[in-house]
Amino acid sequence: MKSPLFNLNIPRRTAIHLMASMLSFCQALASEVAYTTPRGIYTVKVPGTTPEATQVRTYLGIQLLPDTRFGGRVATVSGNTISFQNFENPTTLADPERKSYVHVLADSGSGRGFVADIEQFRATDIVCSENLVPWIQPWAVVRIRPHPHLIDLLGATNRFGLGSGTDAETADNVVVWDPDAQHERVYYFHSTRTRWEEKDIVADAGRAIFRFPYGFYIVRRSPGTLRIALSGEIGSDAILLPVRPAGNVFSLPVNLSASLDKIVRATGDFPIMSGPNAKSADILTFEEPTTGIQRGPFYHLSRPGASSWREVGVNGSSAPIQPLDFLSTLVLRREGNAGHVFVEGSLDPPPVPIPPLPPNPEPGELPLTAEMPYPRSLPQSVSLTVETSTDLQTWTTYATPQFANGKVIFDLPAGQGRAFYRLKATLLE
Repeated sequence: MKSPLFNLNIPRRTAIHLMASMLSFCQALASEVAYTTPRGIYTVKVPGTTPEATQVRTYLGIQLLPDTRFGGRVATVSGNTISFQNFENPTTLADPERKSYVHVLADSGSGRGFVADIEQFRATDIVCSENLVPWIQPWAVVRIRPHPHLIDLLGATNRFGLGSGTDAETADNVVVWDPDAQHERVYYFHSTRTRWEEKDIVADAGRAIFRFPYGFYIVRRSPGTLRIALSGEIGSDAILLPVRPAGNVFSLPVNLSASLDKIVRATGDFPIMSGPNAKSADILTFEEPTTGIQRGPFYHLSRPGASSWREVGVNGSSAPIQPLDFLSTLVLRREGNAGHVFVEGSLDPPPVPIPPLPPNPEPGELPLTAEMPYPRSLPQSVSLTVETSTDLQTWTTYATPQFANGKVIFDLPAGQGRAFYRLKATLLE
């Protein structure tokens, strides 16, 4: 049956063209089938308290990002300002409610992966928070995205049901690490004012910024396991992590064949700090929310005649080459000076297929739905289905979606899972 939303009566060739152009489809039009760019939607279990543990902490990285606002090449660089080729008015990229950042995807110098906050969009250029000359050269390829807000991740009305309270001490907490001040910023959902607030501050904190590429964690003080759904564009681009002395909590890029030695650079430009023992090196711990496993701590051994990744307290461990969950959050401890560490993402298929997580739905688990945008002006002769994949290689039909307010809506599977989704548009005979 044809959806009443698709009500244009246009020639077949024109219909194929519109189907591809309006949805930014990537497959050849001659096939009369086209696909949207894949998006990631991950569900992660967040355990609650038990008689043995009155607080339970779950780390969550942000590998799925807000939609790109701009992608292109740099024209000029001067101090903390840059302009773009073939883009005359950057003010059109500004969002008064959001803070954005520029991310270097490719550069002929040493700036690949560099991230800088944007302070101002001007008529002919943008102003960033720091000097860009060491990091960005003309012709560099960059992307601009907004930083996510707290409500983007967890919903303005506490979508996933974290425990609320009248203060931070009685509620579940959402914690962001502030690297500049080297302290935590603690948020919670106020039970009577029904809004997100920061600890000891009586004000709406729903638009608190979760700065890329930092991670966050949830501290549960209430019982029962919840599911948190994270969704967005797949963030697989390399990142220069801005490491500071003492503690750092970072989101990592998506790397489908990830292991420690395939993510973190130990040699070349911007490696981690190595040393003859763990005390003199960076200490890296990976928190895997989907498995509940903490991997590490690790360090990179470097001394005459020996250079290798090691697990602290273990000699000859093979753990650094074992696959990591690609939702891992990196907790990095540095005793030395501030600097940058290069981490690599990859959407290449892993050498061994990623094993599916057992769903294990919880008793009384709340159903979760997902939304994907679609253009309302599709021709009548186009049908849409949702496809899913765990590796971006093999796709299967998942659901025939519902439509509402310019969005495709479909149910997420019960329990815990991580998958990529796309819309498939087929031109009917």
